[in-house]
Amino acid sequence: MIRQTVPSDNGGKEGKWVGGIIVAILFLATVLLPFHQDKTKSQQLDAHQIAITELSPDELAMVAELRLAHEEIRNLNQDSREFDNKNHWPDMAELSELWLAPFIEDKSWERKGRHQWQHIDGAIYQGLRTEKQGASSVVLNSNSPDPDIWLALSRDTIPLVINREAVFETQQLIDRGWTQIVFRSDSDEQVQPH
Repeated sequence: MIRQTVPSDNGGKEGKWVGGIIVAILFLATVLLPFHQDKTKSQQLDAHQIAITELSPDELAMVAELRLAHEEIRNLNQDSREFDNKNHWPDMAELSELWLAPFIEDKSWERKGRHQWQHIDGAIYQGLRTEKQGASSVVLNSNSPDPDIWLALSRDTIPLVINREAVFETQQLIDRGWTQIVFRSDSDEQVQPH
């Protein structure tokens, strides 16, 4: 009689192979993961621009109110074009009557610097800070669907002057020392997986 010992098949060898393959896959994925990222090139801001992420809390609050006001101002202009066939932009009295922040003189207005608002021309509104603390002086340009907001971050900034006959150009703000707010933070490099 022949006796032969047969080892039991408990899957030990296969388990080691499967475990080894899993470890190898995880190691390879860890090593190659940084090479499988798509880097969006950062867009440098111009000298007259600032990212919204760099603003103080008072200025952020002012910008938030201006973004909402921008929508209302554009809606009022759209209504005047549709119903009255006029290209009428609301003046300061109209905006104050509608209780539209930041154009009303309330507690928030006092805390943000008591800005004196002027309707410069067309869709251009300027708020000049009268207090030392609070948000900087600001210009809102509502000509485009997206708000164009400029701040007077430098002491050398020259306010805009009301001139109904002059054509407004963005270069006027740059020449007078105003700083444009960039809402999308392109200055930060974003890494996105495929």
